[in-house]
Amino acid sequence: MYPFRFKIILIIFVMLFIGIVVRLFQLQIIESDKYRGISKTRRITSSPLDSVRGSIFDRHGKVLAIDQHTFDISVQYKYLLYGAVMHNNKAISRIPEMEVHKKAKKSCRECHENQDVWLKELSHLLRIPPKKLLEDTNQVIERVEKLKQNMQQKYGRAIRIREETDFYPVASDVDWEKVIQIEINQDNFPGIRITPKPKRIYPEQELAAHILGYMGKLNEDEWKAHSIRWNNFILASSSAGNDTTSLLYDGYAKNDTVGRAGVEAQYEEELRGLRGKRFEEIICKNTQIEKTVLERPPIPGNNLYLTLDSQIQAYAERSLGKNPGAIVVMNPWTGEILAMASHPRFNPNTIDKDFGKLIRHPSKPFLNRAIQGALPPGSIFKIITATAALSSNCITTRSTFECPGYTKYKNIVFKCWSDYGHGLVTIEDAIPYSCNVFFFETAKMLGGNTLYEWAKKFGIGEKTAIDLPHEKRGSMPKTATTASTMNIAIGQGALLTTPLQLVRAYAAVANGGTLVQPHLLLKITNGRGETVRAFQSENKQKLEIPPSILSSMRMGLQDVVTRGTAKDKGLDVYKVAGKTGTAETGRHKDNHAWFVGYAPYDNPQYCFAILVEHTPGHGGDIAGPIARELMSYLFPELNEAS
Repeated sequence: MYPFRFKIILIIFVMLFIGIVVRLFQLQIIESDKYRGISKTRRITSSPLDSVRGSIFDRHGKVLAIDQHTFDISVQYKYLLYGAVMHNNKAISRIPEMEVHKKAKKSCRECHENQDVWLKELSHLLRIPPKKLLEDTNQVIERVEKLKQNMQQKYGRAIRIREETDFYPVASDVDWEKVIQIEINQDNFPGIRITPKPKRIYPEQELAAHILGYMGKLNEDEWKAHSIRWNNFILASSSAGNDTTSLLYDGYAKNDTVGRAGVEAQYEEELRGLRGKRFEEIICKNTQIEKTVLERPPIPGNNLYLTLDSQIQAYAERSLGKNPGAIVVMNPWTGEILAMASHPRFNPNTIDKDFGKLIRHPSKPFLNRAIQGALPPGSIFKIITATAALSSNCITTRSTFECPGYTKYKNIVFKCWSDYGHGLVTIEDAIPYSCNVFFFETAKMLGGNTLYEWAKKFGIGEKTAIDLPHEKRGSMPKTATTASTMNIAIGQGALLTTPLQLVRAYAAVANGGTLVQPHLLLKITNGRGETVRAFQSENKQKLEIPPSILSSMRMGLQDVVTRGTAKDKGLDVYKVAGKTGTAETGRHKDNHAWFVGYAPYDNPQYCFAILVEHTPGHGGDIAGPIARELMSYLFPELNEAS
């Protein structure tokens, strides 16, 4: 019984094999001329499909950046060519030599009278002159014609190149209503393709511009570099035996836009998504699309949720006003950036139009002063000098120095900001009253090496590693002389810091000695709302500062507001602890005004830094009122008491 079944199965397999062989013989031998002819008259071409860039949200889900669909109009090369020939009188040497022209004995306009219909109709619909629609086509035509000529010379015969089947843009950002008219009247618009194209929109205009960044087009060199990386990625994936579906996607195309600054640039790989591909069969004779063979839809980019609170950001920007400078608000326990204001600002929606003017403006509106404005901190640095001196036992909380308004070192006179001096001063008075002489004398005992080491522990002169591009590290110099150490001790000399560095340093005082990692990323989600990645701190450092010293520093910062240089600024009601600073620029009546601190002092929720550049006033007078306005936004429940 079983041998009989085996024979039946064997016969079936043999018949199937013979059938396949016969069919292959028919296709490859008998009908080879037929299919060879088809292959010569038809080609498969591919075109990219733009992906939607991921959106950017604040911590509460408010949209800060999003892609909106606009529409580009492209024209197939054949129609573009004859439109330019007839309306721009552009001479193409190969056209009169074509056999069809010689036989027809007609002018180009008579021979191709229907191939500029698209130009007339589109010009009328969009209310754009034909010359304007064609103004960017000369370069395209010259490139394609030159390539075609080179290929024909190489092979010694007429050749239709792929570029002749492509579509080239003539109009962008076309209204939906006009797109509909083109779609329902396709006979009047031969050779035209409508392509949905995402456009980056920033609904809040200038809000958080330096954090979000802006988009810009790839130049030729950048596109080549991206293409090489993409090709290497494809090769590496194939070699490793990974999923090869990436072969059906495209990397960057020429003139693609990419993130140029802010989180748009920092998280470009997460936001951009993958371009899809459409494979179409083209009839070579008339370059008409026969059918779509395969379409691989694009993959949208991931969404970005920031730690930013857009309401606090708006308050910070409003508080800073037109003052050139920066405000940073950070959670002192987690390092989450709640606001980062910098002025002057720019509008990322109009960057294409405004870029040339902005890049040349002397106020440098593209500069994110919160992370790139490296300036002397002035008296803000004194809290680090005090911590270093107390921790290294150079002084104690009972150490005193006489301040007559100045002190001398060799033949150099170092002045206190108060001409009358502060009398006999301990650390508990030196911080609130910001006595320069106390810190000059402390620096003599402390020495440059110890001060340098402690400043580095607090992150001064080092990048904070915030997730933004182009952060400056500032400068914490190693001092070679006692005189230069004395200058550094009060935040002057060659010392340069950023507002973010100082916020981080003061957060360590507020939270009990932990140097947190400042960051803007909260989480990354995919199109289904699933969390792909959440922020995880890898850069927290515990400073070895005795609790008693931290307590003394916090008490001193609290006293700055109640009885010191920030007294009567309306900050005490908000339980602010902080330090004023006035950094001299070397020019008469030109200072950088600082106020850095945290609130409330008994349970810190916010740590902040305020900087106003190039002002004749002092830290308490200029930055103090700004701090008070910011606190009124952060603690509205206390406004009645104030």
